[in-house]
Amino acid sequence: MINISNFISKDNPPWPLAQPSGTAAATGAPARAAGRRRPPGGRAGPAGPVGLAGRFGQAGRRAGAILATIGAVLVSWLAVIPRRLGDRLFAMNDTEAYRWSWQIAKTRGGLARRYRDLQFDTLAECPQCRGSGVTTAGPCPPCLGTGRITLGEVS
Repeated sequence: MINISNFISKDNPPWPLAQPSGTAAATGAPARAAGRRRPPGGRAGPAGPVGLAGRFGQAGRRAGAILATIGAVLVSWLAVIPRRLGDRLFAMNDTEAYRWSWQIAKTRGGLARRYRDLQFDTLAECPQCRGSGVTTAGPCPPCLGTGRITLGEVS
């Protein structure tokens, strides 16, 4: 069982720090196993060894927060490396895509690109020939035999 209201036992330790005089049977405390030792991290509580926050108080919490921040910065720095590498690899292709006003989608963490011309949004299936390009009389007149028509201009 873990005492949630006082989980680091700062105010009230769950057991005495020193064994009282007398044997364990005389005091009513459970006897320890002969070959059992305390963990190397210090005294053990119900949930295991006391961590930095319990042992060092406010300084331990600050050290933990600083280590967490350093870890987050390192992970974010490592996550940017593939994107920067992809930007260098695809610089010429991206320049061409910007020139033609294409849409650029960076995929796989920046190591792949997907280019798309926005003019494809203006194409639709011809309603007269249903996209086949031919009618019973020959090539479809509205779509000129392509099976698609242009709806409007790209904004």
